[in-house]
Amino acid sequence: MVTIRVDFLRGVYVAAEPTATETCEWPPAPARLFAALVSSAYAIGLDPAPLRALESAPEVRFADPLAAPGHINYVPAAFIGTSPKTKSADRPNRETRRPQMVGITHPVFYRWDADLDPAWLTPVLGAVTYLGRAESTVRVSLISGMPQMPNHLAPDPYGGELLRVPGENWLAQLQAHYKSPARLVAPYLGYSDPRVRVAPSPWGELFVLRPDGGELRDAVVLGEALRAATMSQAPEQMSPVLHGHERVPHAAWLTLPDIGHDHAQGRVLGVGMLLPKDVSEAARMEAVVALSRVGHIDTGRRLTVRRPASHEQLPGGIRRTSWARPADTWVTVTPIVLERHPRRGQSVESIIADTCERWGYPRPAAVETGQWSPLRGVPMAKTFRPRRPGRWTHAVLRWDSPVRGPVLLGRDQHFGLGLCRALREPQAEGLSPGGSRK
Repeated sequence: MVTIRVDFLRGVYVAAEPTATETCEWPPAPARLFAALVSSAYAIGLDPAPLRALESAPEVRFADPLAAPGHINYVPAAFIGTSPKTKSADRPNRETRRPQMVGITHPVFYRWDADLDPAWLTPVLGAVTYLGRAESTVRVSLISGMPQMPNHLAPDPYGGELLRVPGENWLAQLQAHYKSPARLVAPYLGYSDPRVRVAPSPWGELFVLRPDGGELRDAVVLGEALRAATMSQAPEQMSPVLHGHERVPHAAWLTLPDIGHDHAQGRVLGVGMLLPKDVSEAARMEAVVALSRVGHIDTGRRLTVRRPASHEQLPGGIRRTSWARPADTWVTVTPIVLERHPRRGQSVESIIADTCERWGYPRPAAVETGQWSPLRGVPMAKTFRPRRPGRWTHAVLRWDSPVRGPVLLGRDQHFGLGLCRALREPQAEGLSPGGSRK
């Protein structure tokens, strides 16, 4: 085991999240620490090759950060090109922004399941002077144990927290990229707290294509079109995972939108094939190969679709982790189609709770239904059209303990309806018109 302790000597950490530069990265990404170690090794004249032992995702333990001043600086106008003829009193200070700063009161700990010579590593750690920006001066040391901390994250491919990690061959990529002006962003990996008991999801891998159009309210049409196009590329005797005509778990065909933030308009970002968790390797390969051959789908008009490039920075709406993070409150992005009509005296909410249990989720403690989802950018339930006549509704589902996604519910869940998203902000709860927050 290699356990590294990072102390922040000035009590602050300053570093921007690469995908949201106005947001402070917290906790410090393992990939950032790895890059600092590489730089440190070169600085003291050592070959960084032994650091390949750390090309994996470590366990991370840390405390909550504190709010810290310094987000806005005011630069005197004399230093930003103001004409020297302008009087000093007429030179207004100019506001400039920097990546957010957070206060730190406790060390951050990283533990790799790896072997690395302490005699080689100790001077490398000692030569690291800062992490993130130069204001974040640090002392980095090697320790023998891993103390308990308020926050504990361990690698989990389906975890809801995303951290940048030094993946395989990351040292070689850093070395090759050293003089390139382009930004090199380490791969993100899911993390979760191993101390928290989370109900599992029956769904496994998600494979996404990027379409050149489409509307979220047409999720069923898009799902049927993607399924048909994928089946057309599969062998004649295809796996039931694709066609779904046998009583075995089969793929769901999803429409993935941009929703849930202040500027969201429900734009379709991707269409995807979500496989059951327990699919065989042969069926998985058949489905993935067939999907990879799809170049367009027919929804009444021809939509071009493409596979995301390996170097492409994917929007959050098409990352599986956006739909898989554990949460105790989930809300519909596409409405749930009831699997049967309510009997006399039976509520729609109880039918949805029954549906949760039927599809492998715990029974929710509470269910709210209505025409609107609290997520901004999601259309009204009545604007969607299921495959067959029935009754459908948006819903908020609350559990007593976290449930891991993806969460799909209802009769048309295999064609994109009943798709849910974790709701993390308490102020966004409640079914209110237009997705406005109560």
